[in-house]
Amino acid sequence: MKIYIFVILLCLTLFSSVSKSETCPFSQSLVTGASATYYVDPNSGNCGYENLLGPLGPGNLFIAALGPNLYNNGKSCGQCYNISSPYTNRSVVVMATDSCPDSGYCQRSSHFDLSTQAFDVLGAQSIGVLEGLTYFKVPCGVNGNVKIMMKDGSNDYWTAFLIYNSRVTIKEVSVKITGKTTYTSLSQSSYNYWISPNMVPGSFDVRIESVGGEFIYITIPKVESRKQYETTGQFSVQGCVGTPSGPSGPSGGLGSPSTGISVSNPSDASSLTLCVLFSLSILFLVMLN
Repeated sequence: MKIYIFVILLCLTLFSSVSKSETCPFSQSLVTGASATYYVDPNSGNCGYENLLGPLGPGNLFIAALGPNLYNNGKSCGQCYNISSPYTNRSVVVMATDSCPDSGYCQRSSHFDLSTQAFDVLGAQSIGVLEGLTYFKVPCGVNGNVKIMMKDGSNDYWTAFLIYNSRVTIKEVSVKITGKTTYTSLSQSSYNYWISPNMVPGSFDVRIESVGGEFIYITIPKVESRKQYETTGQFSVQGCVGTPSGPSGPSGGLGSPSTGISVSNPSDASSLTLCVLFSLSILFLVMLN
C-alpha cells in the first residue's frame, strides 16, 4: 500500500516540476470582450518597422494597430496576438506594428485596428466593427536571430536602437560605451526606438533583455546611421501555447487562420492526463488487493 501511495506522489511531483520548467515568459491569459476595426494602409506604423514587407517588417500584412491601453507607449511593439472571432469561428495571428490613438473605438481597453487581410479572417468588412472577440498573446515565429538597427541621423555622440525580429517583446536595452565598465539603461520612445544620447566615438556593447529576463549581447564597432546587425541569439519561448515548431517562413505563422481556438498547454495537458490515468490504475490495483 505504501509503495502505491509513493508512486502516485512521485508522479504528481514530476508533473509539477515539468510544468514549472516550461513557463512562458509572458502571460497567455485569454481576454474576452475585445473589438476590432480595420484600416487600409498599415505600412510605416508607429513601431518603426517601416515597409511591412521590407527588411524591418514581419514579411506580411497580418498586423494590428493597438489602442493606447494595449500599445502602452510602445512597449507592446512586436508582440503577437492570436485573435478569435465568433463571426467566423476562426482565429488569426497578428503582430503589433502600429498605434491607434483615434478617439472612439481605439480608446477601448482591448481594441485592435487590423489590416484588411487580418480583418477578413475574422469577419466581413461590411460589418465595420467586430465585437465579442477573444485573444491571447503568442510568440512571434520569426526566422533567425534578434536584430538591431541604429536610427537614421545617428552620429558618434547620439543614436537610437530599433530591436526587431524577436519572438517576444523587449524589456530593456542597455549600452556600455568605450572606456566604461558598466551598462547604462536606455529609455524606450513611444515610436519603439531605445534612445542613447551620450555616445562617444568607438566600439560599444549593447545588452538586450527580453520580457522573460533573458539577455542577448552584441558588440558594435561604431555608430552608423541605419546600420543593421543580426545578433547571435534568439529568446526562448518554451512553455508557450502557439509556439512555432521548426522553420516557418517570414511570417512565422502570422496570418495563419484556424478554426476555433483553445488555450492550453498541450504538453502539460498530456502529462497531466497520463499522470491521472496512471494514478487511477494504481488505485484500482490497491482496491483489488
